[in-house]
Amino acid sequence: MKSASRQSLIYDYIKKHSEVSINHIAQYFNISPVTVRRYVDKLEQNGLVSRKYGKALIADNSKAELSFYYRSMKNEENKQAIAQLALPHLLRASSVFLDASTTVLELLKLLPHSHALTVYTASSVILSYLKDRPNVTLFIMGGYLSHTDGATLDSETTVNTARQIFVDAAFISCGGFSAEGFFDNATTGIEVKRIMLQNSVHNYLLADHTKFNSNGIFLVDTWAPIQTLICDASFGKKTERLLETKDVDIEYPKAGSRNIPL
Repeated sequence: MKSASRQSLIYDYIKKHSEVSINHIAQYFNISPVTVRRYVDKLEQNGLVSRKYGKALIADNSKAELSFYYRSMKNEENKQAIAQLALPHLLRASSVFLDASTTVLELLKLLPHSHALTVYTASSVILSYLKDRPNVTLFIMGGYLSHTDGATLDSETTVNTARQIFVDAAFISCGGFSAEGFFDNATTGIEVKRIMLQNSVHNYLLADHTKFNSNGIFLVDTWAPIQTLICDASFGKKTERLLETKDVDIEYPKAGSRNIPL
C-alpha cells in the first residue's frame, strides 16, 4: 500500500473513532507502532489530530477542513482567470466529471445556457447550480453528504458508482501541488477523484499559482493521470519544464503572468 494512501486510511480511522490508541491503530493496520507514530506526527503537524497519553485524537474539523463556502471566497480572481482558459476545453467535451471544487464552479458560471453537456458529479453545489439547465444531462453520484465541506457526496456507494462511469474529460482542482503530484487537505472525495481520473479520456487539473508547493496533506495522485494543468500564472520555470517532461501541458495567461521564479 502506498504511504499516502495508508495515511489517509489512518486519518479516516481516527476520525471515525474520535480517539484511539497508537497500539490499536498499529494492530488494526498490521503495522508497527513506530510507523503509526510517524503518520500521526504528520497529521498532527497539519492540525488534523492531536496526541495525548499514547492516543491519537481528532482535531477540530472546522480548522482542518475548510468548508466549500469559505473556500469560495479565496483567490476569486485567480479562479476566474483559470475558468476562462478552461472553458474551451469544457465546450469540446460531450461528457465530463466535475469535482466539488470552487474553481470548477467558477468554470460552470461561464457555461452558455444553450450548450448541451452530460455532467457526472458528487457535488451538491453543482447539482443546485445546474438542475434547471434544460440542455444539461445531470447525473449525481449517490452517497452521504460530507459534513467536512458541506458539498461533497462521499461514501462507499459514491465510490462504487464512480467505477461504472466513463467520460470524455475530468475537471478537478486540489489543495496544493508540487513536482511530485497534487494534494488535498482532507480525504473527502479523494477516492472518487482517483477513480474518475482513470475513467476519463483527458484530465484537467485547475489550480492557481498560490497552491504551488503548498503543504498539502493527502496525496491525490502523481502527475501520471493528468494531461493538462491550467493555472492563473507561471509558478516556476524549473518545475514547469519538469512537468512537461512528464507529458503535462501547462496553460496560463502569458501576457498576465506574474514574476516568474527561476
